Amino acid sequence: MPEFGFPAQPRNATLSSLIANLRSRSDDARVASVSGRFADVTAERNGRVNELMQIEKSLNDFRTYSEIIALTEVRTTTIQASLSKLTGEAQSLADTVDVLRTNGTAKNFSVVSADAVGALDSVIAALNADVAGRRLFGGDETGTAPLVDGETIRTASVPTLEAGASAASSYTDLRIEFFAAGGLFDTTFYQGGAGDAPVTEVAPGERVEYGVKADDAAVREVLFNITVLSASHDLGNAIPSEAREELAALASAGLRSAVSELANVQGRVGTAEARVATAKARNIASEASLTISFNELAGADQFEAALTLTELDNQLETAFLTTSRLTNLSLANFL
Repeated sequence: MPEFGFPAQPRNATLSSLIANLRSRSDDARVASVSGRFADVTAERNGRVNELMQIEKSLNDFRTYSEIIALTEVRTTTIQASLSKLTGEAQSLADTVDVLRTNGTAKNFSVVSADAVGALDSVIAALNADVAGRRLFGGDETGTAPLVDGETIRTASVPTLEAGASAASSYTDLRIEFFAAGGLFDTTFYQGGAGDAPVTEVAPGERVEYGVKADDAAVREVLFNITVLSASHDLGNAIPSEAREELAALASAGLRSAVSELANVQGRVGTAEARVATAKARNIASEASLTISFNELAGADQFEAALTLTELDNQLETAFLTTSRLTNLSLANFL
């Protein structure tokens, strides 16, 4: 027997369910048409979910490595710049001393000692450099400036230079304070860590060590000889006058030796930079390959998705219209 009267409640529930389904499918199609990616990759590629998850994990790992490499590049560049600063100051002071010993006067030497004071402060600032809050020359102590200020170094060093029986003995005695275990350098001047800086993983299984410490022998050599030169013709101290020019000559020779040693240190850092660059290029290639694979699995045909979206929108419009008519049905317009 035909059914008359208002639509039953189950019919409204069916239409509501249909509309919800159409809305969900329309939203998914809209995402796919705009982004070129399935909104629900799991539903579309159910048989290859594990493969997709693995690829996505690898892509996230490579993005993390990219961030690490970018920070490592900044750090190694800063380290090289600091070492270049030491090399430049050492070379400049040594050249000046050699010129003054040939053509200069005592007054000229007092000027170069003043220059050495400024150079010591400058190289200490370079060695106390930090990147993103990490001190680069402090070894495994990354939060503390590795060196005290230049004035502290000069003040602690001058008494040893004043007390020597000759320029050579004064130079040797202060050298012991800078290089021997338990000397002034270890106990007072260097504030960094005893261990090396942590190595950095820049790719799966690829770890790079690029740190240089402020207590490295080449670095000590620069600091020691600049300190000697800063005191050699400072008339405010009690170094014997006959020892001053010889101290300057010894410091000049020491600085030239330090320049050669610093070149080796920079070469070591340069080798690390090359390894980082190689890992970076390899990571970029691997990430690009994985991205292609991911897009092939997760990618949607945008043109097809746009057609589906249009079709679903039309169906939604029809469903809404039908629901509206059923909702507004009254006994008068039914009769």
